[in-house]
Amino acid sequence: MAKKLSVINELRPRIVNKEIVDHETIAGRISKNTTYNMEEIYSILRLYSKESNAALQAGETVKIDGLVSLSPNMKVGGEVDLALRADRGAVAGLNNPKLWTADKVMNHALLGKSTDGLLAQWNSDHPEDPVTD
Repeated sequence: MAKKLSVINELRPRIVNKEIVDHETIAGRISKNTTYNMEEIYSILRLYSKESNAALQAGETVKIDGLVSLSPNMKVGGEVDLALRADRGAVAGLNNPKLWTADKVMNHALLGKSTDGLLAQWNSDHPEDPVTD
């Protein structure tokens, strides 16, 4: 008998993982649209990261306009991590359904189905292995 959580994880739509875009890649992309060369932009991005880290270490929040705000956050035991708050506009832009085509989303045909719909789909496709809690 199939476990409910396993079935949901298998059938739920997921964005296909693509490459990681680093400063060098972004600098190359930006340089194509400006008079600055890739090395100049890359240096600026590295300085931006360095200064952002210094601000975080000083307890400041770093806002990357149109993307995210980062704040240092201390846990009960004293361990520090980052609290991320996504820019609402960035999230709204990502929620454009035209972006998420079948080549970018695994299980694209199941987009919009509820948890119950996914479980019903599994039971229909696998009558020999019905879902249990």
